Amino acid sequence: MDYRKLDELNKLRLSGALTDEEFEREKQKLFAEEAKYNCSNEMIPMGLQENSYLALMNFLILIPYVGWLIPIILWALGKNASVQINSQGKYILNWYITWFIFGTIFVIAAIVSLPAAIISCIHLEELEIELDTLPVPALVEGVLWLFPIIVLAGLACLAFPIIGGIKGMSGQAWKYPLSIPFLK
Repeated sequence: MDYRKLDELNKLRLSGALTDEEFEREKQKLFAEEAKYNCSNEMIPMGLQENSYLALMNFLILIPYVGWLIPIILWALGKNASVQINSQGKYILNWYITWFIFGTIFVIAAIVSLPAAIISCIHLEELEIELDTLPVPALVEGVLWLFPIIVLAGLACLAFPIIGGIKGMSGQAWKYPLSIPFLK
């Protein structure tokens, strides 16, 4: 419960800015909003608290092979139990869809750049330049731009679920950066 808002309402009532009826109506709105975000543990699957469930949804992404599927299942099971769980599930699914699109674009760019690197090697051989004498072979140089992107993407895929899990432990749904909001 946000007691600051309730205290502000009470101060407005005491100063005469709000009537008793307006104060009660606004107080009920605050209680209704609080009830919307706080649900009983019986409603959340596995009897977990909301913050534990949010953290679990994020941390389980890190499990190899099935980590992409478990948070979706948890979201499907708990989305009606809590607004925060529903929001976090959508954020995670948006992140999955966005990274699939980014990955597809990356693979296409890598496939397109590989023939260009091969052609540059052939061109160097036609100029009778020894590939062994070059500091970085032309083929490697043609695809070298891929490695920083792979490293950055790997770090993001590791860091984002950890940050989301930490935010989830404090009861907050965390929107993953760089994700396109397909589901709202």
